[in-house]
Amino acid sequence: MTSEVFESWAIVELMGHRKRPGYAKEVELAGGKMLRVDIPVSDGESVTEFYGTSALYAIRPATEEVVRDMAYRGYGVDPRPIRPVDYRPQSQIASDVDDDDLP
Repeated sequence: MTSEVFESWAIVELMGHRKRPGYAKEVELAGGKMLRVDIPVSDGESVTEFYGTSALYAIRPATEEVVRDMAYRGYGVDPRPIRPVDYRPQSQIASDVDDDDLP
Protein backbone atom coordinates (compact mmCIF):
# COMPACT_ATOMS: atom_id res chain seq x y z
CA MET A 1 0.00 0.00 0.00
CA THR A 2 1.47 3.35 -1.01
CA SER A 3 0.40 6.59 0.56
CA GLU A 4 0.78 9.97 -1.03
CA VAL A 5 2.77 12.56 0.94
CA PHE A 6 0.88 15.83 1.30
CA GLU A 7 2.69 18.88 -0.08
CA SER A 8 0.88 22.04 -1.21
CA TRP A 9 0.23 25.71 -0.62
CA ALA A 10 -2.52 25.69 1.98
CA ILE A 11 -4.30 27.42 4.81
CA VAL A 12 -3.76 25.22 7.84
CA GLU A 13 -6.38 25.50 10.57
CA LEU A 14 -5.34 24.44 14.05
CA MET A 15 -7.25 23.62 17.19
CA GLY A 16 -7.71 26.84 19.10
CA HIS A 17 -8.97 28.73 16.04
CA ARG A 18 -5.52 29.60 14.67
CA LYS A 19 -4.77 29.72 10.95
CA ARG A 20 -1.38 29.39 9.34
CA PRO A 21 -1.12 30.24 5.63
CA GLY A 22 1.94 28.75 3.98
CA TYR A 23 3.54 25.93 2.07
CA ALA A 24 2.58 22.77 3.95
CA LYS A 25 4.37 19.45 3.72
CA GLU A 26 4.12 16.20 5.62
CA VAL A 27 7.46 15.34 7.27
CA GLU A 28 8.78 12.84 9.77
CA LEU A 29 10.38 14.44 12.80
CA ALA A 30 11.52 12.78 16.02
CA GLY A 31 10.04 9.47 14.89
CA GLY A 32 6.55 10.78 14.11
CA LYS A 33 4.58 12.42 11.33
CA MET A 34 4.23 16.18 11.52
CA LEU A 35 3.10 18.96 9.23
CA ARG A 36 5.75 21.52 8.31
CA VAL A 37 4.34 24.94 7.39
CA ASP A 38 6.63 27.52 5.77
CA ILE A 39 4.88 30.88 6.27
CA PRO A 40 6.03 33.56 3.80
CA VAL A 41 7.03 36.83 5.47
CA SER A 42 8.59 38.47 2.40
CA ASP A 43 9.39 37.50 -1.17
CA GLY A 44 12.55 35.62 -0.22
CA GLU A 45 12.01 34.72 3.42
CA SER A 46 9.72 32.42 5.37
CA VAL A 47 9.21 31.22 8.93
CA THR A 48 8.92 27.48 9.54
CA GLU A 49 6.56 25.95 12.10
CA PHE A 50 5.89 22.25 12.81
CA TYR A 51 2.58 20.81 14.01
CA GLY A 52 1.60 17.36 15.18
CA THR A 53 -1.36 15.77 13.47
CA SER A 54 -3.47 15.98 16.65
CA ALA A 55 -3.22 19.80 16.50
CA LEU A 56 -4.77 19.97 13.02
CA TYR A 57 -8.40 20.87 12.48
CA ALA A 58 -8.38 21.36 8.71
CA ILE A 59 -6.04 21.84 5.76
CA ARG A 60 -7.43 23.88 2.87
CA PRO A 61 -5.28 23.69 -0.28
CA ALA A 62 -5.01 27.10 -1.94
CA THR A 63 -3.04 28.91 -4.61
CA GLU A 64 0.30 30.51 -3.76
CA GLU A 65 -1.21 33.93 -4.48
CA VAL A 66 -4.03 33.43 -1.96
CA VAL A 67 -1.66 32.10 0.70
CA ARG A 68 0.87 34.93 0.28
CA ASP A 69 -1.88 37.56 0.36
CA MET A 70 -3.30 36.10 3.57
CA ALA A 71 0.15 35.84 5.17
CA TYR A 72 1.14 39.41 4.28
CA ARG A 73 -2.21 40.88 5.38
CA GLY A 74 -2.44 38.79 8.53
CA TYR A 75 1.06 39.26 9.82
CA GLY A 76 2.55 42.23 8.01
CA VAL A 77 5.99 41.15 9.20
CA ASP A 78 7.54 38.16 10.91
CA PRO A 79 4.80 36.18 12.70
CA ARG A 80 7.07 34.93 15.47
CA PRO A 81 6.31 36.57 18.83
CA ILE A 82 9.97 36.23 19.82
CA ARG A 83 12.86 36.24 17.40
CA PRO A 84 15.61 33.68 17.93
CA VAL A 85 18.99 34.78 19.20
CA ASP A 86 21.51 35.59 16.47
CA TYR A 87 25.25 35.79 16.77
CA ARG A 88 26.71 39.23 16.26
CA PRO A 89 30.13 39.97 14.86
CA GLN A 90 32.81 40.34 17.53
CA SER A 91 33.30 43.98 16.53
CA GLN A 92 29.68 44.76 17.43
CA ILE A 93 29.93 42.98 20.76
CA ALA A 94 33.12 44.81 21.67
CA SER A 95 31.56 48.20 20.90
CA ASP A 96 28.56 47.37 23.13
CA VAL A 97 30.78 46.83 26.19
CA ASP A 98 31.32 49.92 28.27
CA ASP A 99 34.70 50.27 29.99
CA ASP A 100 32.83 50.84 33.28
CA ASP A 101 31.36 47.33 32.97
CA LEU A 102 34.78 45.68 33.00
CA PRO A 103 36.21 44.38 36.31
